[in-house]
Amino acid sequence: MRILFFLLFISATLFAHKLNLFLDFKDEKLYIYSYFNSGAPCKNCKVELLDKDDKLVKSLQTDENGEYLLADYKDISCIRVEAFGGHATRGKIDIQNKEEETPITKEDSFLESIIAIILIILIFLGLKRVKK
Repeated sequence: MRILFFLLFISATLFAHKLNLFLDFKDEKLYIYSYFNSGAPCKNCKVELLDKDDKLVKSLQTDENGEYLLADYKDISCIRVEAFGGHATRGKIDIQNKEEETPITKEDSFLESIIAIILIILIFLGLKRVKK
């Protein structure tokens, strides 16, 4: 039972500082919004604009709301946001389909899914064991 509580405690803190990135087109500008899993904006975080070869084109910084409006984005194909403590996320932009919603890509979504499934299985097994 202690192990179950320990795993629950660890799983709660595991995603506490996850960094999310939202990209959209707004008034012919690229809208960049980055926020933590708690919903708090990524204030003054480093934003790197990368070209199609993954080379750094320009480095920016989000504002107090975790946002940035980018007017000139024609050579940009990927955006990377870094927060303090090594938290980072990355998103690709598709300029050709800018009228449609840009899908949000996450670097670590596969790993999070695996961890979530393992935690659900462990919780199920723990509850089954307690029930006996």
